[in-house]
Amino acid sequence: MQSRRQTLALLTGCAAFTLFAPRSALAHHGFTGRYDDARPIYVEGIVRSASFRRPHPLIEMQVDDDLRRPTELPQGEEFADIVEVREEDRGRIIDVEYPPVRLFFGLEGRIATGNRIATIVFQNCRPPHQLRGQWIKLPDGEAVVRRGRMQTEEAGCSN
Repeated sequence: MQSRRQTLALLTGCAAFTLFAPRSALAHHGFTGRYDDARPIYVEGIVRSASFRRPHPLIEMQVDDDLRRPTELPQGEEFADIVEVREEDRGRIIDVEYPPVRLFFGLEGRIATGNRIATIVFQNCRPPHQLRGQWIKLPDGEAVVRRGRMQTEEAGCSN
């Protein structure tokens, strides 16, 4: 009897994993995401945590309460005229995922808790509306930017 219950529990667990894991993995990873490159968003603040493990580099930051549009964007000229600051980001804690490319994984050791950084992000048009970094100004003032368009980017959200 005990063996039958254990087998049933194992099968139920496997079925639940099969049904729900792929969807949550896709939602997190952003393969089904569409990022709005027509509305780049600027945020600046203090790093609360930084992880450079797969699948994405991830930075959690406390956005400045008095966040303002930047007057200059080193190596970010393509964003200069269209970048915006959103009122709802001021004072908030946000997570920013960066594309899983060597450019951003290579920042490990250069960004730490307590550092001040600035970043420009594209927001996913689809829930959960995660933010994906495109440009980052490091604590030493150097700017790192991912150039070129990705297939997950579109000019404006259609919904």
